[in-house]
Parts: sequence; C-alpha cells; structure tokens
Amino acid sequence: MTTSIEPPYYVLVSNSSLQHSSGLTSNSLAHASVEYRYADDSPLMLLSRHPDEHVLVLNHDPTKGDIPTVQSTSSHMAVTGIKVSVAPGASVNEDHSTNDNMYVLEVVSTSDDQ
Repeated sequence: MTTSIEPPYYVLVSNSSLQHSSGLTSNSLAHASVEYRYADDSPLMLLSRHPDEHVLVLNHDPTKGDIPTVQSTSSHMAVTGIKVSVAPGASVNEDHSTNDNMYVLEVVSTSDDQ
C-alpha cells in the first residue's frame, strides 16, 4: 500500500446482511457511487435524498497520514471497518496523479430489504 495525498479513486462496498428469518449472513461487493464533499460544505449535503439511499462518509485527510475513517448516516446500515490495499493493476497506470489504493468499506445491514 502506498500513501497518497489524492482522494480515493477505487472504492468498493462490502455489504454483509443478517437474514433475520434464517440467522445466516450473506456478503456482496459493489461499486460505490462517489461524491466529493469538503470540510466547508454544508452538513445537509450528507443526508440521503431518498429512502433507499444509504450514505457512507469517508473522511480522507492526507495531512494526517492515517487510514481514513468511515461513518454511515443510515439507521439501517453500520460501518464495521475499512480495508486499504493496493488496487490490482493500478500501478500500471501511467498517470501517477491518481490514488492507486483500493478502499473496501465494510458495512453490515440488519434490514431484510436492503
């Protein structure tokens, strides 16, 4: 994993859901729809726009050098972790201005109707 001051470019969501009827857990991996927000933006921009939308907030501050933090604004989804690793094939990119790390946001849903 390399440290980058650029915002995350490769972002995936790993969703584990607890099926109440069977008690089993299922996992799925999906591409996140990314919208950039900045510290001076209104916090209202972080609210979901419709009932089926789940908003995850990834705080990326390159000046701190730490792994970013992730929070959920949804009452039906909780963040359980974040994994940061080198994105497969990203290092062959000639344009070194992008962040070559892959960010996997680990979330859990307790709702049957995700």
